[in-house]
Amino acid sequence: MKRIGVLTSGGDAPGMNAAIRAVVRTALKNQMSVVGFKRGYNGLLMRSLRPEDDYIEMNARSVSGIIHKGGTVLMTARCKEFHKVSVQKEAIRNMRALGVDGLICIGGNGTLAGAQALNDLGMPTIGIPGTIDNDLCYSEYTIGFDTALNTAVDAVNRIRDTGDAHERASMVTVMGRDCGDIAIHTAIACGAELAIVPEIPWTLEEVAATVHKGVVGGKRSMILIFAEGAQSSLRTDLVQLKKDYPKLRFNRDHITSSQFAEIIEQLSGHETRATVLGYTQRGGSPTANDRILATRTGSYAVELLLKDVYGRAVGIRQNKIIDVPIASAMDGSTFDPELFNLVSVTGSIK
Repeated sequence: MKRIGVLTSGGDAPGMNAAIRAVVRTALKNQMSVVGFKRGYNGLLMRSLRPEDDYIEMNARSVSGIIHKGGTVLMTARCKEFHKVSVQKEAIRNMRALGVDGLICIGGNGTLAGAQALNDLGMPTIGIPGTIDNDLCYSEYTIGFDTALNTAVDAVNRIRDTGDAHERASMVTVMGRDCGDIAIHTAIACGAELAIVPEIPWTLEEVAATVHKGVVGGKRSMILIFAEGAQSSLRTDLVQLKKDYPKLRFNRDHITSSQFAEIIEQLSGHETRATVLGYTQRGGSPTANDRILATRTGSYAVELLLKDVYGRAVGIRQNKIIDVPIASAMDGSTFDPELFNLVSVTGSIK
């Protein structure tokens, strides 16, 4: 291969720039040219008024000074129509017109699904795991997870200070729509009393009982880490709850973090406040771990294409860079019951 493309797709993750940099520098070292496609798979469709809004020729200078920056210089977006085969074929025609022989896609599950589709249609692709959720089971860690985790831990440490001062329970919502890894790791690192995640059924009554037990046991404050997708595993009878506590105001189809905190306060009798960390977890300078992981996987992805190996997703296991078929990379759950149980053991209230 003499010319390859690279893109970042889906949610941004700290370390994506480091991965882009590694792809470009490794390719240039091997006499390959690189096209950077903007806004994920949208850039492959080349529907902007100006070509430079869709793609850019990348060189050593274009990736200089970006390894420490969050976000992605190629920008990112989701492309809702990319599931259509006709759109995928259009993307391949456009890449062929630019002389692109292979494509490296940096992102999460949706990104890998797009890479698999293009590979099946004859465009060699390699996937790199860039997602803060850490929800790709083939790789022990994904690019951006470590940074997001450290951001969450720093925030919870600050929240604990004010929780101690006011003697209240703090419910902190972290990212994780389908995967509770950020919540579980944050809970362990911060010594939280509970981690509430999508993978494990839970009830508001159980959470309130934990808070009440802590108050009776003399705790000044408590930390409850709530994954944003955990509402899907809630097993409380909300209809009955509404009857038992008519003053509570909430929509049974979607309860906000503040409303969850209000319910827990009512049930436990102890002041409870909610904090949603939101997109702060996506931003910021990537940690050293994320920069190193991104650099290793980005360089390895190029090496695979040089060997005419494609249809693979790059990851890390036992500190060794590995590659697996993209299709298998999207299967399975990353949930670790031992880690989840460790939250209960180390955060237990006697």
